Amino acid sequence: MKFLQLAILFIATLGLAIIAPNLINNSNPNPISPSGHVFLGTNLTGIADWSTEMPFLDAFKSSRKWITQCNAKESGCSGTWDTNEFDKLNLDKNGWVKSLPKPEESPEYTRVGTLMFRDVESYPGGQYVVLYDGEGKIEYKYDAVKDEAASKSGRDVINVTPSNAGIYLLITATDPNKTGNYIRNIHVVQAQYETTYKSQIFNPKFIGKISKFKALRFMDWMATNGSQQQEWQNRPKVEDASYSWKGVPAEILVEIANRLNLDAWFNMPHIATDEYITNFAKIVKDTLKPNLKAYVEFSNEVWNPQFQQYHYALQEGKARWGENKADAYMQWYGMRAAQMCDIWEHTFGNQNHRLSCVISTQTAWKGLEKSVLDCPYWVDEGHKPCYQHGIDVYAITGYFGASLGKPNNFSTVESWLKESERGFAKALTALKGKVSLGDNLIDTYNNFIYHAKVAKEKALQLVAYEGGQHIVGSQGLENNDTLTNFFINLNRRPEMYDLYTQLLNDWQKAGGTLFMNYSDIVKPSKWGSWGALENVNQNTSPKYKALMDFIAANH
Repeated sequence: MKFLQLAILFIATLGLAIIAPNLINNSNPNPISPSGHVFLGTNLTGIADWSTEMPFLDAFKSSRKWITQCNAKESGCSGTWDTNEFDKLNLDKNGWVKSLPKPEESPEYTRVGTLMFRDVESYPGGQYVVLYDGEGKIEYKYDAVKDEAASKSGRDVINVTPSNAGIYLLITATDPNKTGNYIRNIHVVQAQYETTYKSQIFNPKFIGKISKFKALRFMDWMATNGSQQQEWQNRPKVEDASYSWKGVPAEILVEIANRLNLDAWFNMPHIATDEYITNFAKIVKDTLKPNLKAYVEFSNEVWNPQFQQYHYALQEGKARWGENKADAYMQWYGMRAAQMCDIWEHTFGNQNHRLSCVISTQTAWKGLEKSVLDCPYWVDEGHKPCYQHGIDVYAITGYFGASLGKPNNFSTVESWLKESERGFAKALTALKGKVSLGDNLIDTYNNFIYHAKVAKEKALQLVAYEGGQHIVGSQGLENNDTLTNFFINLNRRPEMYDLYTQLLNDWQKAGGTLFMNYSDIVKPSKWGSWGALENVNQNTSPKYKALMDFIAANH
């Protein structure tokens, strides 16, 4: 499992009618075959102002949730960076600020701001245009300077010099005449894309980096972990101010899959109603290209105590079957995954060949899958076992290397930090399994073999929903800067090419099919080096090259 999931178009008035036709035409008529042939997909990184994935041409779609602020010179202003009064904002249905309080009114904040490209550094500089509707005043700070002479109402021009600070956009006045014409529909776009960002939507460099994969998993794009999505009416919408708040809308997920001709993997929120699940399935059925496969999974890692969905499942499971049922969370998950699949199968009807329902387990906990697949508590209520409700895919992870960051191995790993090249060599040897610290490639292969047998017994397709290296400090060691730097540099080593190649060959040898890399583009930090690439502008890396070469040899 991952130690920590990353914490974490464009036009606010964009409708499906204006979403452009395909920009890229890969030939991909349902590549995931039942024959056991291996295909590579990838997870996408969560939408955030600090993400180096930079997927959208409109930077505002990745902007941070509104930061409530006040001027230190104003009466009652504490001078803090964030007054933490988001809940007091007067927002419209798309997240735009309709009004701001006066200094003498009870809220402390009198203005709102947001950030783009924070801690990204290598984002594109030069001239940007800021397009918006309404009346008021927008100010720019940090990396952005407004060109007053070139700007006019509704269209500001800013000159951007990239640094770690990013672009800071601040609304200091809105709807001054109280007519309801507040500042809204803000778009921050490189000048060269001013006339095309509505139709093009996606950053061409981002598209180029992911186009050779065969499937995209949208778990992080959908903000699945801890999702508060429940009612369909409150779902993420295309017109939302930013997609970092609630996740990317279904329409945009389908659009990128269609443009790239890639299979799409959706994750249903753990508290979503049946209506929510049904309507989501309808959008996918009606708009995803008929030749593409739709994978659908209930939430993500419901077995994982670091996520809210685990605690919710435990609470619901015990409420249904008894406080003494320790595995109630997994059985409840299995039940809900089965119910979700029943809904999608019914919605797709005679087109359910386009659909693959996913059920998963914790890879290292052998035997836990029985609670999920067989779900005897629910069976006792008169239902078929969970895996018999249209489930097609049995999903596990394909990680290696987590043991290097665990406290019980710290004394060993710490000794490597002083040995420069020799230390890296010892770490690589451990990852291969020649010196066993656990969680090496041999252990991972043995897990593949075990779960391949489970999948075969249940007549399910074995898929890896996430996989790759898992080298990160945990249980406090993430705060050891020396260890973090060692792990980051270890991930950059050329030998990572061979490790990833062996991982994928082992997966193929064990009988796995689709393998979903985790993740596409992520800046390394103390929370891990999850990205195959560190920045969308990076041409390649040993990990990324291994993935691309495997695709070239096997697709």
